[in-house]
Amino acid sequence: MKKLHYVSLIGLSSLMLAACSEPSDVKVESNADASTEIEASSTVESVKEASAPGKRSNPVAIGESATWDVMYSDSEYNAIDGTVTTTISNVIRGEEAYNDLVSYNEFNEPAPDGYEWVIFDLALTLDEGSEDDPFNTATIMMTPVASDGSEVAQTSYATFEDGTEFGWKDLYKGGNDSGKVGLIIPEGDDTLIELSDMNTSVFYSLK
Repeated sequence: MKKLHYVSLIGLSSLMLAACSEPSDVKVESNADASTEIEASSTVESVKEASAPGKRSNPVAIGESATWDVMYSDSEYNAIDGTVTTTISNVIRGEEAYNDLVSYNEFNEPAPDGYEWVIFDLALTLDEGSEDDPFNTATIMMTPVASDGSEVAQTSYATFEDGTEFGWKDLYKGGNDSGKVGLIIPEGDDTLIELSDMNTSVFYSLK
């Protein structure tokens, strides 16, 4: 399984080749009963791969925390290894989500015909990383992927109250960022949210 890399925007091009070659795991802390967990056979690699946490076929659920290995860079583009833990929670969609957006900013637009707004909270903690060089949460790209496998284009963008939106924060080891994210998705669809650093992706369920 590819390593999940979060590369700072400044150093992205210089780290691209190194990022593609390093292996890693995604660890998911589940709230489900241990008796309900399904273990893939160790002799069937395709089954293990398909059921790996964070895959599109096995997305991380609402309220579950996924821990990833990450890589970013210092001001001289030297690679820094780190670990982040992320959680998606408090998902609302449809009319409720749009009403919330209007309460934050009256100029937020309604979703186009056939689509609806979804709002969720995203939390990220830099568990391991540099004490001196920051990891910026703006490096995380959030893309809705519809149930038919296609990326959902964003024709409008949600705006929230100052200080309530996720992203654009510098974190040092132990630091965290949390805030709201608003995206347009197909109405009633089992859309997933893909978090990506342009090298690898982790998928999250909205239910």
